Amino acid sequence: MKAAIIGYGKSGAAAENLLKLKGINNIDIFDDKAEQYKNISEYKNNYDMVVVSPGIDLKKYPNISGNITSEIELAYEVMDKNAKIIAITGTNGKSTTTHLTAQILNSAGIKAAACGNIGYPFAKAVLDKDIKVFVIELSSFQIELLKNFNAVSGCIINVTQDHLDRYGTMEKYYEAKLMLLNFIDKNGVFITNTDEKIRHAAEKHNIEIKYIDDDLKVFPKYDGKILDFGKFKADTSKYKLFGKHNLINLSFALLLADKVCDFKGDVSNLLEDLTSMPHRTELAAEVNGVKWINDSKATNVDSVYTALKSVEKPSILLIGGRDKKSDYSPLAELINKNISKICYFGEAADLIKKQLSPLLKGVEEESYDSLKNCVKILAGKTQPGTTVLLSPACTSFDEFKSYEDRGVKFKEYVLEYTK
Repeated sequence: MKAAIIGYGKSGAAAENLLKLKGINNIDIFDDKAEQYKNISEYKNNYDMVVVSPGIDLKKYPNISGNITSEIELAYEVMDKNAKIIAITGTNGKSTTTHLTAQILNSAGIKAAACGNIGYPFAKAVLDKDIKVFVIELSSFQIELLKNFNAVSGCIINVTQDHLDRYGTMEKYYEAKLMLLNFIDKNGVFITNTDEKIRHAAEKHNIEIKYIDDDLKVFPKYDGKILDFGKFKADTSKYKLFGKHNLINLSFALLLADKVCDFKGDVSNLLEDLTSMPHRTELAAEVNGVKWINDSKATNVDSVYTALKSVEKPSILLIGGRDKKSDYSPLAELINKNISKICYFGEAADLIKKQLSPLLKGVEEESYDSLKNCVKILAGKTQPGTTVLLSPACTSFDEFKSYEDRGVKFKEYVLEYTK
């Protein structure tokens, strides 16, 4: 049997390992970003199996055809059939919700792994036969490649503007996310917000649906301390993640885990040790009275909007990277309210400045060719009491391998230049 892997990131490498464990050793790898592999344009359809990584847009490669599958599908085929899957997607909050759900399950005594788009491939996680629940973060790209997949609970947290460079329109982006509905077990539960487009699509499926409202007034009910889901409740006073968006993420996580655990009564103990995601409004360092916040995971405008709500003047926003054809203008109001200086950096610096500058009032502006130089200059002149927020609204691929790489380098720059 002969296989091809198109795109060799973490997902592709994990897929290769799984193929070899299945006894398939005749494998060709195609990746335009690595010199040691064949260019994707060289692919010809003479393979029994073609594993496509989620970062590859098949619309751009009409030469790719055949028995197309994905790393997620390969892992699902070898998964212990007694294990369960919880599937999580959304534009924002999906990584945090995946991280929280797995922690809650483990605290409840059920061995779970957070995997998928979160950075730990499902194809790696599935090799641990002790895992009872795989909590899988799915990007819209991964959902598009699903064929045989079944989740006991799943959610679409939200759908906001993102990936228009790939989809072109919000309608097509919605369509990709909504495909998840086809893979929720008929006895499972689907959880979402009150978005009418999602509601309308979900109600066409014969599954249980639960809606979480953005104000936490209807379900679950939140009184400032207690999240009340009816059959169970949780005291959030010991919950360490700040902001209403993280209460919403927690609500999704508890409901997703409930399908496996069947919670009743007080489950507050499950919240005490929950931790946040790296690179998501993470305190990178506090040096000489300056707080440096790493929000490298914020690769779209809506994520930055959420982060801006968590700071106040004097604060400095670092924004930039590689543009995704985004509209940055919705950020202007919160920048004017909570930011004293904005620093544009990287490939998209001029583009973002062109959109935002006419809308800003009394906000100082600076531009830098790279994140490194931005941090270097700021480290020498930022006054105590200031918060510096890296929340880029862009992908990292102009300077870095991934948002994780960008976040790690940011922390390294801060420590290097604030000595």
